[in-house]
Amino acid sequence: MEEQSILNGHYDQRHRGRYIAEKKHVFKWLHLRSKEVHSKKMPYDERYTPYIQRTGLLPFVQLVSRSTPHMNPCLITALVDRWRPETHSFHLPCGEMTVTLQDISMIFALPIKGQPVCMSSDSDNWREVMIGLIGKAPTQEKMSAGATYKWIQENFKKCPEDADEEVIQMYARAYLWYVISRTLFSDGTGRIASFMWLTLFAEWGYMHSWGSAALAYLYRQLDEACCRTGKGASIGGPMVLLTIWSWLRIPVGRPIPMKGKPWDDHGNSRLRAPTWAYLWDNTEVFHGESEECYLRYTNQLDLLTPEKVEWEPYGTRGNVGTGVWFQADLNRKCMQEAHL
Repeated sequence: MEEQSILNGHYDQRHRGRYIAEKKHVFKWLHLRSKEVHSKKMPYDERYTPYIQRTGLLPFVQLVSRSTPHMNPCLITALVDRWRPETHSFHLPCGEMTVTLQDISMIFALPIKGQPVCMSSDSDNWREVMIGLIGKAPTQEKMSAGATYKWIQENFKKCPEDADEEVIQMYARAYLWYVISRTLFSDGTGRIASFMWLTLFAEWGYMHSWGSAALAYLYRQLDEACCRTGKGASIGGPMVLLTIWSWLRIPVGRPIPMKGKPWDDHGNSRLRAPTWAYLWDNTEVFHGESEECYLRYTNQLDLLTPEKVEWEPYGTRGNVGTGVWFQADLNRKCMQEAHL
């Protein structure tokens, strides 16, 4: 009798789930290439605000520049093992689930409407172009088109107090480049910000559909990661988004939330009020062995029933089973785009 494939075509023989189910293989958890934005290493300057606001990224930047919850690689890996590329969804005992544009808007308040995020991959004369955009470029001869996060921190950590408008714009571009590359579109190494993302901030008048781009990038990263079985296997993309999406819906690996820290909207409650990520602004620190946690999360996901899932987590002030309520008004953008 011919063996029945659990997946189609390209992914069938290499999927982590197949190794686990048929060969009883025990993998290590995936390394996360997506990182947090530490305010001490790359502080936000309020002089950037007028420019960032024009990109539609201000609510997102307000979130990640303040704080982001610690991501859980063991939980993310357990979910990746259940990812189906042909449907772009997690296959769980309780049914199929996936991250949607609604989640992008509610958790990150990323703009959905706008021009598609398209850029040229041509890197000819990239140093000259970079100097025109931010005033500097790495000098290493064999450097790929881009810059390390360390280089960006060293050169753009603090905007000079006496900077004119042109210099402030350069620092604002460098800051946005650093943030979106590190949290949304991390590269294959997790160390370098690709030059192509910087080019999207050459002009401030364009409103891009960053939410659509982030969701597509997440799907692609999951498609690739579910077939990574080698030593040092990793995953990039918006892992903070996936982490919070999971916590809002599934009681597996969910940290214990505590009272949120005061939120400063800088007098602009329309754009700088918190998103649903604020529910996880302050959580109890979890301690445990990674290998043990990965196996436990795997077993718990295998036993997940529909009754334990929060299928519609977005209310107005709700605690979605967490026991925590918002201590500040929810960002209006989340409410406006909640039913996409």
